[in-house]
Amino acid sequence: MDDYGKIRGAKVAQAFQYLLDRKILIKIAVKGASFENVSVLTDIDLDSPTPRFCIDPPEGMRDALQLKKKCALYCEFNGEDKVLYNFSLAIEDWHGDFWFPLPAEIERIQRRRNFRLQAPMGTVLTLRQLEPPVKLLVVDFSLGGLLCMVESLRAGKDKRRQLFKGRTLNNIDLTFEEAEKTVLIRIRRARIVRTGRNPNTNHEQYAFEFVAIDRAEEKKLTQVLYGMQRKLLRQRMSLEAPSR
Repeated sequence: MDDYGKIRGAKVAQAFQYLLDRKILIKIAVKGASFENVSVLTDIDLDSPTPRFCIDPPEGMRDALQLKKKCALYCEFNGEDKVLYNFSLAIEDWHGDFWFPLPAEIERIQRRRNFRLQAPMGTVLTLRQLEPPVKLLVVDFSLGGLLCMVESLRAGKDKRRQLFKGRTLNNIDLTFEEAEKTVLIRIRRARIVRTGRNPNTNHEQYAFEFVAIDRAEEKKLTQVLYGMQRKLLRQRMSLEAPSR
């Protein structure tokens, strides 16, 4: 099965068993009701005439389902292979419980570790191995690497001799400036895999691949990425919601 294939048949039940056993967070949205949150499975029943799963209802989900007689439940999760998966269920005349039928198929929607998001303004990569430490502006990022650029054309000239394709750097700090807090992620080692110029600014830019990152730091990066995904989903649902 390729990276953009679908899971069907017995593999659907296997995927739900994985979600239950590992307590994997699932992103849940009720389309048309402006609801989006995260939850976990609490049970699965594969012996009933219609195999089903039960979730721990997050705050606001009951109201969202009661609001709509007909809607779609959209679910998204990160698989054991670090690939992003999703599925949708049609909901009609919801009866008040949180048991739902297993979907006929689950779609694999992203390649392993390569799902990229545009970095928020103010995201900085600091190369502490260099003396003095070099700071670069982050353009976009994923769980496997990032793209960044220098702040000015003059700064690009100063850094060409230090930053070149194939160079590996240690002790790197990735800093996200969020509205309420600053998130610092430490990357033990990264390699420059591509250099060039930003097509919009003409500034020097560098693509880094993460070579070594501690599990706790990778978890923090995953939380940042998923948090931004949730914000984008809320914005998209708001734009797609029909006007009254």
